[in-house]
Amino acid sequence: MKFGPRELLFVALLIAMPVSAYFYVFQPRTETIEEARAEIIRMQGKLNQLEQATRDMPDLGAEIAKLAQAIELYEQRLPQREEVDGILEDVWRVAVANKLEPVSVRTQQVIGTATYSELPIRMKIKGDFDGFYQFLLDVEKLPRITRLPDLRLTKSRDKEGEGQMVAEITLSIFFEGDEPANPNRPGGNA
Repeated sequence: MKFGPRELLFVALLIAMPVSAYFYVFQPRTETIEEARAEIIRMQGKLNQLEQATRDMPDLGAEIAKLAQAIELYEQRLPQREEVDGILEDVWRVAVANKLEPVSVRTQQVIGTATYSELPIRMKIKGDFDGFYQFLLDVEKLPRITRLPDLRLTKSRDKEGEGQMVAEITLSIFFEGDEPANPNRPGGNA
């Protein structure tokens, strides 16, 4: 057999076809398959994590029931609007029992939300620091939900002795919201 330009061209075409098939068909297909395998491995990892999380998770129904009981407990600690005066009397009694002298008590505007309301009460109390510390501990033990967002202590200028102070506090009392929330007030729904 004689090899001329025609035969060389034919052999070059025979060699070029598998090479071009490799670059234009097989290599892109191989890359696609590798990407799919990587995606499968990633998804399998996520599936394993999900399976582990659901295996470790306790019974959802029991967890929801426990959270509902906690919500109910907090709602029981929210007094009705009429009971707020009784809470004020309790706070006053706690102050007097700790040898503190309530100088002034001013209620501020009620802050309403969808499920509860908050009544900030501005108080000024004079007395011994140790008594004030015990007052804070006793207020914390009250059966209702209260918060002390603002507290300012100053040394008393009276000549009553060492350890005397004046405290200006804001005591927030929470109660069941019977007023619609006003979006223009702080704490209201927007």
